[in-house]
Amino acid sequence: MRAIVGAILVLFAAAPAARAQSYSASGQIGYLHEWEITGNLGKTVTSPGTEYSGTITLRHVGLCSVNGVEQKQARLQLKVSSRRLEGVLIMDEDRCRIVASGSSGSGQLTCGSGQDVPINLLIGKAVEIEAADRTRL
Repeated sequence: MRAIVGAILVLFAAAPAARAQSYSASGQIGYLHEWEITGNLGKTVTSPGTEYSGTITLRHVGLCSVNGVEQKQARLQLKVSSRRLEGVLIMDEDRCRIVASGSSGSGQLTCGSGQDVPINLLIGKAVEIEAADRTRL
C-alpha cells in the first residue's frame, strides 16, 4: 500500500504545473474616466453567450485625489452576448449593475445611489498563467 501511495506522489510531483487561461480586463468608470479598471477574468462558455468572472482593481486616477491614489478590490461577473454585456461589480461597500453594448463595451454602471455612471470595459486576449502547484505537501 505504501508503495502505491509513494508512486502516486512521485507522479504528481513530476507532472508539470497546470495552465489556465485568463483574460485581461481594462477600462474606465466615470464621466471623466476617474476610475481605472485592471484585472484578469476567467472565461466560461455557455449556450446563450460567454461568462467572465474574477477579481479586478479599481484605481482612482482623477485630479481630486487629495490623500494619494485610492485603490479598491472588487469582484466582476459578466455575461456577454453578441449584442449586450451585463453583469455586476461587487465591492465591500456596494453592488453595482453593469449594462453595456457587447460590441463596444460602453454603457452604464448603476450602484446603490441609483445614479448611472458611464463605464467603458474591454476584455482582452487570453493570457496563459500557471496554476498553483497544489501537489506539494
